[in-house]
Amino acid sequence: MLPPVLEIFVVWHPGDDEGQQLASALLEHYHGTPYAGLVGGAVEVYSRSARWSPTSEAPRPLPCQVALPHDLPAARITAVIPVVGVRLARAVEDEHSGWREYLENLLVSARASPDRFGIFPIRLAGTVDGALTTLFRDFQQLDEASAGDSAVLCREVSQAITQLTDNGFGDRLTVFVSHTVRHSTAEEPDYVDEVVNLVRTTIGDTRLQPYFDAADIQLGSDWDRELRSKAASSALLAIRTDLYAGREWCQREFRIAKQSGMPVVTLNAVRHSEERGSFLMDHVPTVRYDDRDINSKRNSIEAALNLLVDGALRRAIWHLQDQGLHSEGIDWAPLHPPEPATAIPWMLKNGERLMEDDRVLVMHPDPPLGPDEAEVLEQLFEAAGARARVDVVTPRTYSSRGGGES
Repeated sequence: MLPPVLEIFVVWHPGDDEGQQLASALLEHYHGTPYAGLVGGAVEVYSRSARWSPTSEAPRPLPCQVALPHDLPAARITAVIPVVGVRLARAVEDEHSGWREYLENLLVSARASPDRFGIFPIRLAGTVDGALTTLFRDFQQLDEASAGDSAVLCREVSQAITQLTDNGFGDRLTVFVSHTVRHSTAEEPDYVDEVVNLVRTTIGDTRLQPYFDAADIQLGSDWDRELRSKAASSALLAIRTDLYAGREWCQREFRIAKQSGMPVVTLNAVRHSEERGSFLMDHVPTVRYDDRDINSKRNSIEAALNLLVDGALRRAIWHLQDQGLHSEGIDWAPLHPPEPATAIPWMLKNGERLMEDDRVLVMHPDPPLGPDEAEVLEQLFEAAGARARVDVVTPRTYSSRGGGES
């Protein structure tokens, strides 16, 4: 167990029933598959609704506001999701309820530590402007669709928190859309263009910043350098159509993103068949492009984007845990499972350690490599002449055997 990285608090008035539903959706999501591979205790979701004091209707203060017992550390990042509903609005107008003072204290904490404390309100339908909405007017509001769509809610929250961290993505998460440009008759150019255009439209309905290589390169710029730079600093969405895996630049964009530790998701839109695959393009989440009708198409694109945003937040959390992992004796903690595309550059950089140390410990997020994958990776290190025993683990396998003991 490392010190907690991210704590999410959903704050709502007991009379606003939607608050419980939103809190449950977030709890299920952040305890689900996208974050299951992190070191235990990395992400937690809490509720603040029931009254805490007999003299006030407001709930319990947050750990970052009141010192924890036994010198327990507070989370590195705190995100608060106030549910701006009718009942909470009424309570804020009542000077005796204690709710206004409670929320004002949250605002003080957020303004005092803007790099550690974020407030992201979500407004319920039917809530009118007043003292409550005025309190949060300077803070990023989540899309109102979040109140009725858990997928939108989780994407909005993950993106907002990613922007709060020192994530390397800047103020707005950029999605590098990698796709084939030149077509052949077999690939059906109209189909490829249709998928790319629908991805563009769908991203346009989110807070994400799209980047479509050739379409976004400025005249006179060094296009090779710009493409490499964008691939190394953006979340990569690969539109894998029939000829994608064999295209030189698609392979290059995929490889750069992986080796730079960027989140990568494949939208599998193969229409007929692939002449060949590519070992560079394995080991990433994949979503099937469902082209039955327009709703199915958009839903599959949104599912891929949601995975990509979760991947960006998971990357930020993993990097925040990196220092703690190294203190536990971890030599390398890659975001993507180790494979030739990621392991070879690391081996070239750390050749001296591989030749001199008795053991090198590599940890990546769960799930673990399968036995045959692990065997091939061991053979790769052996073929490279590594004298050290290279041990590849995940947080779960490392913990199950008692930490560093093998």
